[in-house]
Amino acid sequence: MTTGVFQPYMFEPESDPEFQDDELTTPQIPRMLQPVTEWCTCGNCAAMPTEKENVCCLEIPEIVRRINQVPDTLTCMTHHPGFEPVCLNVYSLQNALNVYKADYGPLRLKGIEQRYRRLAQRSFVSWCWGYLSRTIRVVIPSCVVLRICQEFPDAADSCVGFRPPLD
Repeated sequence: MTTGVFQPYMFEPESDPEFQDDELTTPQIPRMLQPVTEWCTCGNCAAMPTEKENVCCLEIPEIVRRINQVPDTLTCMTHHPGFEPVCLNVYSLQNALNVYKADYGPLRLKGIEQRYRRLAQRSFVSWCWGYLSRTIRVVIPSCVVLRICQEFPDAADSCVGFRPPLD
């Protein structure tokens, strides 16, 4: 070997054939099949209809960042002092509806509760992530979806969380 010339992977450790990473060999059990207590750390989540929606608020960095802005120790995003005024206050949601109408036109949803649920979810997303385009969607944690549905119940008891982006 010539001095001053590096060979690819020259300083990389060799692999040990007897060492196996447990994460690679253990199959992941879908969260829909697990008890909620296995994946929820805030204590306010419940099983959701799709695998993608079964996520706790304390797993999402943007939400944890918002939680950490409060001097108190919070166990769930739904306990954040800003959650109620931003997402559950009907006057804030009426204002959000005016902004939505100015940007996109009328919100084509039947029933005031359904409109408030959609606006509360949009307000939560913009509060934690900022503006996202119509084609970019994020998953709202189970606890947040449930709290919004609790505040604005549906007669059919169907609460929608994640919806895939528009094409």
